[in-house]
Amino acid sequence: MSEPLARGEATIALIPQKPPFVLVDTLLSASPTLFRSAFTVPADHLLVSDGALLDAGVMENAAQTAALGMGHQAAQAGAAPPLGFIGAIARLSITGRVRTGETLETTVEVKHEVMNARILEAVSTCDGRPVCTLELKVFIMDTPPLA
Repeated sequence: MSEPLARGEATIALIPQKPPFVLVDTLLSASPTLFRSAFTVPADHLLVSDGALLDAGVMENAAQTAALGMGHQAAQAGAAPPLGFIGAIARLSITGRVRTGETLETTVEVKHEVMNARILEAVSTCDGRPVCTLELKVFIMDTPPLA
């Protein structure tokens, strides 16, 4: 396995979300159309209940994986992480749970891009078992370059 592109604070610098609402901790890989992240679920996270990440946390992890990949691309171009908004979630299937201490791995693929709108497909796994698949419609806001 190759070295991650970002971990910890370097990961947080690439996304607009900030603690305590961060649901990614490692950028595993990024290309123009494919982003991979990891998130080890802490017991004290806002979206943990009864020792497991809530469904809302799994969905937000997919959105933050997209933000992380796009933030990495922006950083490569010398720009700030773009701000995006989820317009819709479709084809949601949650098939497993992620317990505290386990690592959720998520892959997001950009399927379509028109102007500031993107259609993304996400697949999340934990220890090789499926956890979630979903489609996201995301709108990206224009952001000024870093000073």
